[in-house]
Amino acid sequence: MRDGGGARVRLEMDTGPTPTPAANRSRAARRAEALRAECAATAALSVLGQKWVMRIVRVLGERTQRFCELQDALGGANSATLSQRLKLLEDEGLIQRHAISAVPPWVEYSLTDKGGDLRGAIAGIDRWAERWAHRQ
Repeated sequence: MRDGGGARVRLEMDTGPTPTPAANRSRAARRAEALRAECAATAALSVLGQKWVMRIVRVLGERTQRFCELQDALGGANSATLSQRLKLLEDEGLIQRHAISAVPPWVEYSLTDKGGDLRGAIAGIDRWAERWAHRQ
């Protein structure tokens, strides 16, 4: 039996292979790794960057609202655009649409837990913007 050979194999099996230094990886591999790391943030920003989205989350964070109440709170958002944004936020799991079976029927919108977490993140962005906006 060779001395040390088996110990090295067992060590690699326990700890995994030694990571390849960044300099030894291809440029494409480094780019793919960076893209994977940024995918979640990029996807979130593509939703948040759409018109009315951050304002809708802020307003619904205050209380559950009907469509017209929400439209008024936003300062007169176009009905078609607001409907699209609400559907997007519902598909993303950020808001909940609750249809009320009354006469006349209506729909209420509220934040989900995921949407409430996003509202907290938006509040952090608001604080950052307030702190640094005057320094431009």
